Amino acid sequence: METSRPAWLNTEEPLLTAKYIFLVLLGIAGVIYHLWFAESYGIEMQLHLVIHLGFMMVAIVAVSFDPQVTREDGWLKVLDNYLILPVELVGSAGIAIYLWMNYERLAIFSIGVYSNVDFYVGILLLLLIIDQSRRAFGNILPAVGVVGIIYALAGPYFPSILRHGGIGFRRLVTSQTVEFAGVYDTLVQVAATYIVIFIIFAAFLEAYGAMDYFVRIGAKVGSYVKSGITQTAVVTSVAMGSVNGSAAANAATTGAFTIPLMKDQGISNETAAAIESVSSSGGQIMPPIMGAAAFVMAEITGTSYLHIITIGLLPALLFYGTIAVAVHMITLKEGAGLTNLEDVGSGSEEDEPEDEDRTIEDISMGTASAPSDVSVLAEASQASFLSSLIKGMYLWIPVSILVYTLVVLQYDPVYAGFFSTLAIFPVALAQGLYFEDDKKNAVRNFVENTIEGCRLGISNAAPITMAVAVIAIFVGVLNQTGFTQTLAQSLISLSGGELALLLFFAMFAAILFGLGMPTVAAYIVAVLLIAPALVNLGIRLETAHFFVFYFAILSAITPPVAIACIITAEISKGNFWRVAGKSLILGMPLFLLPYVFVINDAIMYWSFPETAMLFPVLFLGMVCLSIASINYLNGDLSWPFRIGIGLVGAGILFAPLIPVADQLIRAALIVVAVGMFFQRGTFDGVRRYVTKVLQ
Repeated sequence: METSRPAWLNTEEPLLTAKYIFLVLLGIAGVIYHLWFAESYGIEMQLHLVIHLGFMMVAIVAVSFDPQVTREDGWLKVLDNYLILPVELVGSAGIAIYLWMNYERLAIFSIGVYSNVDFYVGILLLLLIIDQSRRAFGNILPAVGVVGIIYALAGPYFPSILRHGGIGFRRLVTSQTVEFAGVYDTLVQVAATYIVIFIIFAAFLEAYGAMDYFVRIGAKVGSYVKSGITQTAVVTSVAMGSVNGSAAANAATTGAFTIPLMKDQGISNETAAAIESVSSSGGQIMPPIMGAAAFVMAEITGTSYLHIITIGLLPALLFYGTIAVAVHMITLKEGAGLTNLEDVGSGSEEDEPEDEDRTIEDISMGTASAPSDVSVLAEASQASFLSSLIKGMYLWIPVSILVYTLVVLQYDPVYAGFFSTLAIFPVALAQGLYFEDDKKNAVRNFVENTIEGCRLGISNAAPITMAVAVIAIFVGVLNQTGFTQTLAQSLISLSGGELALLLFFAMFAAILFGLGMPTVAAYIVAVLLIAPALVNLGIRLETAHFFVFYFAILSAITPPVAIACIITAEISKGNFWRVAGKSLILGMPLFLLPYVFVINDAIMYWSFPETAMLFPVLFLGMVCLSIASINYLNGDLSWPFRIGIGLVGAGILFAPLIPVADQLIRAALIVVAVGMFFQRGTFDGVRRYVTKVLQ
């Protein structure tokens, strides 16, 4: 992939350059260290966690530093930027060095007795984790850690099931830090092994052109349908979301490219933002990578990675198939003007986005990595799908190696991630040398992209690690007080043993925990609190985890926080509440999908021929609900038709709840649904479309 010269080489602002160079050097050191550990496991795990957390805390400080802050921004911001952040930088590095040098004494010889210095180091570590998670994600996430600390200290004063004996402040601090538990326990271990190696893997894919490639593929897919560029948002978001593991990052990177193009096509600001929000929210459910969630889930459930991606595949296809159909219908409903991609970018040069205004700040924050030239779409529309696929095939080689080492060779995921990451370098270099006439320029681009991949890797991994660290404090407190077991029993009692009511409580809790939080953190908290109750009422462990996971993801489009909608509304210059409302309309069937796979478990736990027959049936039901939600099927719907097709869709999805003859009733509803499609002339349009594609 050819890149322009880095903006920082010519910048006249030395602090911006220094920040970028610092992040690059930190990224190079961090990537080399984590790849070494993934290959060798060369030091004890607890020491690795100390080093990993030290890297990530320093990275958060570096990313948070704003060299453009001046007195005009207010003395508080100046004080924070030029005094507090440097102190946090020194403190973060100092804690890692202290724990490294005193590891043997603290881990082996202390026997629960710690000095005052150990205690103060523990306090500083907790404060830094809470503040740095605030810098990365705002106030909601650190509030979870603060609530955990308050709950631990004030246990005797809480009512009912919340009451416990209380934990002394000194005991709380040492148990969460210098005892190498809490902050340095299982959750951060997952972040320091599985998550970080796949974030590094995804960062190099992005640096070597994955975003550009996925946009081309999405554009080519979109060229076959009337919804055109809106389908590019769907395809690009599922591809990028699967590797970057963040709805917010997905919305920011792909949305910066797709939202302006959707607006050019005639889509309203709010609808364009809603399409990108819903599309970005679900990339993490798509195998094989699932935004590293597959590895976290496998670790917590004690099952294999292969098992997790197998049971997650068909629900993910239902999720994105439903989104694709909904996006198609809402595009046609709004009467978008462009029906093919040859028209995109055919306007004047002033209409095209420019790169000159990109700053080093954009680059260092990872907001300038999306392709910005609409010629990508013009090229995609003229090339064949096969040639578009082949041009970026080098990106599939490391992904194929990842799948092969995990599924066939059954390597440990961290070891498989190491091999897959190493495979990116030679194939990216070979790709550049093959397609670039100027070999020196190809090598230079490769070096620059490799450096950028290191910076992206450390910058993207740091926020996730800080999120997991602050959640580890909360979870550590819950485990110390025994609250998780008490809550599970209380939820069962509150629901009266009714599974439907317990599922509703689980949905509400997962969405609540997910508001404003990264998905992995929300999933971990929700599943540790809610899944035991679901399992106690007969839900399979993996199903309970997926149920909670899906709603943690959907919290990204759920008001009042709706983090994906906040980002896309800003990009589109639309109204946040209208964006969130349209996102809920587009995603309405998705909120029923977790209930669907609980009731129709053959869609997750494959069996023949039940699974093969069930998938298209459930997809039909989801489509019917989308039609009712969007109020469009070859034209606006009358209220009787809209209500009828919604009820038919719900009946198809939830037929197993009917006590007698459920399959017969489902078959009858399928016939009714097909008849309603015929009545609206849908199959005439399908026939014309197939004829066009074949020609």
